[in-house]
Amino acid sequence: SSGESSYMSAGLSINQTIYNGGKSLNTVKQAKVNLEIAKLRERNTKTQVIQNVTSSYYGLLKAQQLLEVALKNLSLSEKQVNLVQKQFELGAVRKTDLLKANVSMGQAKVELLNRKTSLENSRRQLFNDMGMIDFGQSIQAKSSDWIPVSVPSSAEALGLLKEKNPNVLIQKAAIEIGNIQFKIAKGMRSPSAFASIDYSASGDNSEQLKESLKDDWRLGVSMAINFPIFSGNSLSTAQQQAKLSQRKYENDYLTFLNDLRVQVELIRKSIMNYSEIIPINQDVVSAAEEDLKLAQKRYSIGSATILEVLDAQVSLIRSNSTLINTVHDARIQEMRLKALLGMLDLEYQTKEEEIK
Repeated sequence: SSGESSYMSAGLSINQTIYNGGKSLNTVKQAKVNLEIAKLRERNTKTQVIQNVTSSYYGLLKAQQLLEVALKNLSLSEKQVNLVQKQFELGAVRKTDLLKANVSMGQAKVELLNRKTSLENSRRQLFNDMGMIDFGQSIQAKSSDWIPVSVPSSAEALGLLKEKNPNVLIQKAAIEIGNIQFKIAKGMRSPSAFASIDYSASGDNSEQLKESLKDDWRLGVSMAINFPIFSGNSLSTAQQQAKLSQRKYENDYLTFLNDLRVQVELIRKSIMNYSEIIPINQDVVSAAEEDLKLAQKRYSIGSATILEVLDAQVSLIRSNSTLINTVHDARIQEMRLKALLGMLDLEYQTKEEEIK
């Protein structure tokens, strides 16, 4: 003989962890710290982009100014050749003077070609760093006089490093993560408490199930506590590893901060040095310009040789080039200092907010 039966049931169960050694709370804290690290890494990326674009912009400005110097040099050389040519035709100077003037003009032409190539390369680099394709768009770096910046003291620089530099803040966050991981590993030794509530009803058919849900339901409440008794020393090992990681994060932070402090100090000294060098170079350029004018006048009346004129011209070109290169290097160092102190991206962020 055979028979069949039907049975229907429905229920709801709610489980809740009451205590697990602080693991849940510390996991949430760790997630928040990881989010903060991600934001700091985003700041790093922005700072790097700003550095690349700014450096390329200064490179374009430097190439433009050096090209202007090369153009002036060629113009001076051509005028000098014309003057010597006329004097040679009149028999006032020797042919060697004319040859030397032509050699100087040839060198000026070669220098001009090199400067044009350098300008094109700087232009391409700038467009690439800006994430653009160079289709021959018009672009001109604007020149401005170099103004010395206010260099923070060593104590101020150290304070800014600790408070603003994203890499230092990431190292600090790593220490916090190490502390949280140690707490999690330590909490694994603590007992865990759980609670659950069960609500259920049953019946032979759907009608009886509905009635049971109203009048014949069952409610159960249970609690459980788990004690870690023995785990083969795995918990002790995990705790020791977390402690070692915590100490490593602390040592890495101190080492990294000290390295950055040394870099900042070197850049500070460099900028302070530029503040003294650039005015001297500016005076040298003015003196070289005056010296060239005097040499040209003396040569025109026969009281100076062509070598003296060419030497004065070379001295002017070199002093101009030195000044341009020095100002460029000073601006790059200023940008590097702002980036290390964590001020570069914040400065541009403030400008963007003002524009909006």
